[in-house]
Amino acid sequence: MGGFAAARESGSFLRTYAGRMAQVIASPRMFFRAYDAAAGGIMPCFALALSGGFYAVASLLTYTCPQPLAALGIFFVNAVGIPLLSAAIGYGVIRTGLRRRLSFRHVFGIYAYAAAPALLIAWTPYVLLLAEFWRWWLTGTGLILACGLKRWQALLVVGITIGCMIFGYIGLMSRLM
Repeated sequence: MGGFAAARESGSFLRTYAGRMAQVIASPRMFFRAYDAAAGGIMPCFALALSGGFYAVASLLTYTCPQPLAALGIFFVNAVGIPLLSAAIGYGVIRTGLRRRLSFRHVFGIYAYAAAPALLIAWTPYVLLLAEFWRWWLTGTGLILACGLKRWQALLVVGITIGCMIFGYIGLMSRLM
């Protein structure tokens, strides 16, 4: 699963993106078993950015916003920033708590490919919760199959990451109000 070179050979980043999203959606276990982080870091970033852009535009069209450009920016930064922050937390847990030597690029690729297809449906009202559960299941599956973690280790990483995100959000909201 090459990154930049594979996209260049296939002729299009969009074609590579569509193929990867189809693989993650149709057979996530097979996708993450074959995942090769060393192949390049640009495709996970591109997949996350493109899905984040789709999510931002679709959310803007779904919800009424008094300042649409500001809302578009917030939706996009949220869509791309949360997986990036989650990957940083997960990477920290893996490196310090589990003492596993994985590169950040490898861990970020798992989180990006788990978030990208979930963002394609997350803008739909009442589907957000389902999309979040699916994203975290994909993340755990990726951590097990692509990173070699045991099931309990993946659950620990995902649980700590979700906990940090929730407590961070609560802390941020208490300061803003």
